[in-house]
Amino acid sequence: MRKWGIACALGVAAVSMLAASASSVAAGSHAHMTVIASGLDNPRDLAFGPGGRLYLAEAGHGGSRCIPGGEEGDTCIGFTSKIDIVQIHRHRVRTVIGGLVSTAGKDGSGATGVDGIDVRGPHNIYGIITGAPQFVPSNAFTPGFRAHVRSQLGRLIRGSVTGSWSTVADVGSRSFVWTSHHKNLVPGQYPDANPYGVYAASNHEQWVVDAGANTINRVDGRGRVHVEAWLPNPPSSDAVPTCISRGPDGALYVGELTGGGNAPGASVVWRFAPWQQHHRLSKWATGLTAVTGCGFSRGRFYAVEFSTAGLDNAAPNTGALVRVPPHSSHPVMVLGGLSFPGGFAAGSDGALYLSNWSIAASSMHAGSVVRVTL
Repeated sequence: MRKWGIACALGVAAVSMLAASASSVAAGSHAHMTVIASGLDNPRDLAFGPGGRLYLAEAGHGGSRCIPGGEEGDTCIGFTSKIDIVQIHRHRVRTVIGGLVSTAGKDGSGATGVDGIDVRGPHNIYGIITGAPQFVPSNAFTPGFRAHVRSQLGRLIRGSVTGSWSTVADVGSRSFVWTSHHKNLVPGQYPDANPYGVYAASNHEQWVVDAGANTINRVDGRGRVHVEAWLPNPPSSDAVPTCISRGPDGALYVGELTGGGNAPGASVVWRFAPWQQHHRLSKWATGLTAVTGCGFSRGRFYAVEFSTAGLDNAAPNTGALVRVPPHSSHPVMVLGGLSFPGGFAAGSDGALYLSNWSIAASSMHAGSVVRVTL
């Protein structure tokens, strides 16, 4: 998905409604939804840390300095993205890492920033910032602002609850260079880079899926980025992987959004077993639509669908949480009627947590985190 394309694709729906009412949410016979945080600025991925702390990535709403005339219109940049702790029982959100780069349209819609997060141990919060420094023209902005933006775009960062953070690896640049050498894989769209989801296997190895390069990347203990797998194209456009999770069998499971032009049911869940010499990458389940979040809970795999109508027809109240049986082609509806849902996390108590209204204009702050009990 070309350059800032994932922001444009996720923002195709006009978010003219302020929030989904409780009556608009269709739940399965045993599912119940509760809003635990609201007023959020394009909330994306979620991850649990030690002590049951729930962490949240907010993509932000860009800023006031814009690059004009792009393929999807002006791209406006600021430092409005952040990582929070969601205080589940108090229904409050506390920012722990702020001032991270964010890109969006002029009205703050279609934003990207810190889109994927994971937590490893008591002190390490990992965040992946979508984009690549190569997307910022050499004549854009003042030298100091340009350097500041380029120093964050595409980075895998590691931070702590004290608010400090540092760069682990420049995933965006590596993806951009790799795709520039493999233009034949997605003709007309490469070079590209949009690192979007992260799984921290340990403090010495992290895995990142790139929604622009369509790759599964491994970051080693020295901060080197290795392209380990490329996801084949769906019927139209490209795969656009958005989430990655480790399964009970130790393999990695990846969900994909798919680019524009794909009908509902075109998304795939891939199983990636890096230790296998043959069949490292295989289709594990099919029949999903526009996946933006995924993960396991008590041995079961769940996926968040941005819209069951497909990316091109996304609208409020068409998102869903589904359960994906192994090797299936028909996911099982758990909760429908969501509005542009994003991230996913599983609580130790069996409850599932999602971000809702993950795409909205900056004036709305309509984003929320919801708790789903089964």
